[in-house]
Amino acid sequence: MKFFKLLLALVALFVVVWGAFWLFGLVAALFKWLLVLGVIALAGVGAYKLLSGSDEGARPELTSAEAEMMKAERLLAELRRRQLTK
Repeated sequence: MKFFKLLLALVALFVVVWGAFWLFGLVAALFKWLLVLGVIALAGVGAYKLLSGSDEGARPELTSAEAEMMKAERLLAELRRRQLTK
């Protein structure tokens, strides 16, 4: 009976090690594909930006919150300038 327990323990150890290698291989393959797709996506973004041309003159639309924040910043800058010149 001891022999069968030892044999069962060795088989279980073999299956656990085999499963660990399988899991490591699966994770490595998924990481490889993630890296490949990331490189393809970066190339696509670069090509899109290159071919879309430059829109340096065009300013993006500001939301009301952003416009309000810029207005407040200008007001604070003007108040600081007034206080420093006194």
